[in-house]
Amino acid sequence: MRSKVERTAKTGKEECRTLEISCVSFNLRKSSHIVSRIYAKEMADAPIRGPLFSVLACIHKLGPGSITAVANDLGLDRTTLTRNLKPLTERGLVEIRQVNANRKEIRLRPKGETALRKSMDCWRKAQQRVVKALGEERWNRMREDLRVVMALENRA
Repeated sequence: MRSKVERTAKTGKEECRTLEISCVSFNLRKSSHIVSRIYAKEMADAPIRGPLFSVLACIHKLGPGSITAVANDLGLDRTTLTRNLKPLTERGLVEIRQVNANRKEIRLRPKGETALRKSMDCWRKAQQRVVKALGEERWNRMREDLRVVMALENRA
C-alpha cells in the first residue's frame, strides 16, 4: 500500500501532465516563447527588435496620440508601456510631450521612422519563416482564434 506522500506525488505529476496538455496560459506562453526566439534570431541585425519593435510599429500605426491609446492597442497597462518607452526616448526614436495636466502625447521621431523601416525588413523575413512553417491556412485560423482570446479581456 502506498503512503499518502507517494499518492500525492503521483497525483501531482499527473496533474502537471494535464496542465501541460490543457492549460491555456501554459500553452500560449510556451508557443509565444518559441515564436519569439525565431523572431529574435531573424531580427538580430534590426535596429529595433522584440517588444520594442511592436511598440514602435504601434506608435507609427496610430500616429501621434496618447500613451493610453497605445497601451490599449498593445494590450499593455500604462506603466508597462511607459517602462518600454524609456529606451526608445533615450535613443531619440520617440518623443513624449505633455499636452496638458492629464495627457501626454507620443510620436515617432524621424530617427524612429528610419529604425522602424529597417527593422521591418527583418520582421518580414521572420514573419515569412513562421507562416511558411505553420502554413497560410493554419495561420489564418490561428489569427481568428487569437482574436477570440484577446477579446476575453473585454469580458473579464
